Amino acid sequence: MTKLLKYMTVAAVLLAVCGPLKAVAGEADTVGVTVKEKPALRNVKVKMNALVAIGVVNPAVEFKVMDNFTVQMEALGVFYSSNFLGTGKPLVLGSSFFEFRYYPKEEFKGFFVAPNIGWGVYKLNKGLVLRYTDQYDWDCYQQGSNIMAGITIGYTFNINEKWSVELAWGGGFQHSRYTGFGRENDNEPYEMYVGLNSSAEWPPFYKGGIFIGYRF
Repeated sequence: MTKLLKYMTVAAVLLAVCGPLKAVAGEADTVGVTVKEKPALRNVKVKMNALVAIGVVNPAVEFKVMDNFTVQMEALGVFYSSNFLGTGKPLVLGSSFFEFRYYPKEEFKGFFVAPNIGWGVYKLNKGLVLRYTDQYDWDCYQQGSNIMAGITIGYTFNINEKWSVELAWGGGFQHSRYTGFGRENDNEPYEMYVGLNSSAEWPPFYKGGIFIGYRF
């Protein structure tokens, strides 16, 4: 009976000591997990070009594909049927672009460079293009489609982990096929003055602006 009482006393002491130790250890494990938990990765960013204020609708979405690299897809729409920014010339177009970005420092942060490709349809007066500013001063427009390929460079300023401001500039080569229409005065209908034609240029700028971004 004495031995049984002795064993029961030892067991009670061990239980009293080990119980709290186990609880403390469990709490430590929980704290460790909480400390080591990483925030959710923000690998997608949506953007809108600030030029929307003058009628240039240019949304974009950017995805991280690996460390220091992202891809961006964007759409561009302008809808001035007769008087683009007071020039008296039409500019209606829809374009889409794809680019593969490299950030030397970190994806979505700082300087970046990216090859880009694009495709579009348009109705415009070619006098709006830098190369032809001294031409096409009469009432005419060109309507067709084009392909573009070049380089985009820019810089992303991160306001916080979600919001950013991005400056971007893209240009390179473009090739278009179009038909031309014109008229002598406002009382006449537009008539075709040139059939299907083609044109190739190296415009220094065909995309870009100031983008406000939100990262998910």
